[in-house]
Amino acid sequence: MKYLTDGKRHLICDPYSIDNLHRMADDLEIKRCWYHVGKFPHYDIPKRRLEEISSKCEIVSSKEIVKIIKKSMDQFSK
Repeated sequence: MKYLTDGKRHLICDPYSIDNLHRMADDLEIKRCWYHVGKFPHYDIPKRRLEEISSKCEIVSSKEIVKIIKKSMDQFSK
């Protein structure tokens, strides 16, 4: 599983799913309070750990993160 961030603290994984998001958070030791439910479920990277966690991720654009989430959500709704 790949970890993806936009460098602005937004964090997702590929392949994207809610279960995988939580697995990623467990692996990176990010607390569930950093999980954002809503139209685009994702985790935020705690500010004090931004450099550490970003170094374990591929940096992509914010638009790419939204695109990955939308694509996965569309597949789940079919």
